[in-house]
Amino acid sequence: MNISIKLIDNGSEYIANCPELDINCYGSDKDEALRRIRAVISFYINSAKELGISINPLKNISFEDSEVNFLSSQLLQNNNLIN
Repeated sequence: MNISIKLIDNGSEYIANCPELDINCYGSDKDEALRRIRAVISFYINSAKELGISINPLKNISFEDSEVNFLSSQLLQNNNLIN
């Protein structure tokens, strides 16, 4: 599964958007928005596993904000998010 995360600065808060999973998370700064979307993606994948729903392994995460590339490797290395 390939997903993308777009960070949007709307002035008073940041929005982390993952269109492939239809997820939006808000935070007062980039880090908070990214922490929240990471938690929701993890919950999404773990819930699918618990329900016996087959999903493709998380293989690639692309970002529109170059400052957050570190999150891609963290998500892909976390065994809770792969397979």
